[in-house]
Amino acid sequence: MMRKRGENKSSLALRAGVTRNTLYRILDGKINRVQPSTVTRIADFFGVACDVIEHCSIEELDRIDNLLSVDGNKNPAAIPLIPQSHLLACMETRVGQLIMRYPVTWAFAEGPNLIGIKVETSIGNTFFPGDTLIIKRYSLPDNHQPSLLYSAGKGFYLREVPGSVSVIPREESRLIGTVVEERIA
Repeated sequence: MMRKRGENKSSLALRAGVTRNTLYRILDGKINRVQPSTVTRIADFFGVACDVIEHCSIEELDRIDNLLSVDGNKNPAAIPLIPQSHLLACMETRVGQLIMRYPVTWAFAEGPNLIGIKVETSIGNTFFPGDTLIIKRYSLPDNHQPSLLYSAGKGFYLREVPGSVSVIPREESRLIGTVVEERIA
């Protein structure tokens, strides 16, 4: 499993939150009883249940690993679902505060500053009332993802920009963020 993920003993220890000495001794068979917290950290890193780490042979782990996503089992993040009409007033508010104020939805996207927007008025000819957008606030796009912008004249609008191009919206436009997921009503 380590090889498939491009890990060595040192990187696995660091990323799983286990000391190198402990991990080396486990892998070399020098520890008979591993602490449950250590098993949990290693299992969480690989995205498998603890009993898989404790009871499966290397062959069985490889078979299971071939069935799993490269990224392991990701846990969804709770993100606030903000009505489009409230969005501009909430742009400077911390996500933790927004979660207390608005209902939440779940997303498997990675990174900080994720928010959900409940579309109330059409955004171009792409998104319509009832749709939900998952946005990474103030983020410039990668891989041709659309950016959501706002201007007083246009309202909310989308712009697709190649990831290699740095975009600074004109003064009358405000960058809301990158659309990382779309949920059509």
